[in-house]
Amino acid sequence: MNLKLCQIGYYISPTGGAEKPSVIQANTLYIELITHGEVRNPGNMNWRDPGWIFVHRPGQETIHQSPPESHYECMTANFQTNANGDVSDWPREFCWEESEEAVRFAREMVYAFHHSEIEHDVLGDFILAQLRFRLKQDQVRSTRHTIPVRIATVMGIIEKQLHTQLPIEELAERVGVSASHLFAEFKAATGISPHQYLIQQRISAARHLLVTTLEPVKAIAYDVGYTNTENFCRCFKRTTGLTAASFRKKYRVYG
Repeated sequence: MNLKLCQIGYYISPTGGAEKPSVIQANTLYIELITHGEVRNPGNMNWRDPGWIFVHRPGQETIHQSPPESHYECMTANFQTNANGDVSDWPREFCWEESEEAVRFAREMVYAFHHSEIEHDVLGDFILAQLRFRLKQDQVRSTRHTIPVRIATVMGIIEKQLHTQLPIEELAERVGVSASHLFAEFKAATGISPHQYLIQQRISAARHLLVTTLEPVKAIAYDVGYTNTENFCRCFKRTTGLTAASFRKKYRVYG
């Protein structure tokens, strides 16, 4: 579905918020990105702060309530849709986790719309692509939040200590359960074992290092927790379908 950027604005509310919300007109997708203060979500009445993004469809009301003695600010982006346009893939709200980055983005887009010669179609495509990326990040974080706390804790330990040996007995002791219980609970929650998750994370880290550094394969293997380079190379090939050298050659643009 095509969305055409019509306008970007910047709203600074009075103390306590706007007097009343605006109702979104037909064939419009209206986006608000909070840059300052707090507002109530018009759907569930939770308070939201900078970095939160609201997506409003025709007939819905914009945000407008702020705590007493304070105000809110937001970037607004108005997109026109076609008559049969389906915008159901956008949730009503989601969060850009790095709020300072979100604020910088909002101010840059306002400036670009009003003070640059960038075509509005190009600017609109960029805004939608950036917000879809942040939406996907938010969805990935939300998925992690549905995982039991104990399993999320183990996943965090693994991610932070890729270079160390992490037998399941040690992981189980750190979260206060038996190894067999942790194995069963982890696999039920993620579909894989703790060891498989460790391998998955190690190979993911190795892929990044192969593309972004000039470190030798042996050094990268050690960095991600392999003391034996041959074991690393076998695991890397089994996981990615490529040798480490072939992977580096494929994804590094220059030599």
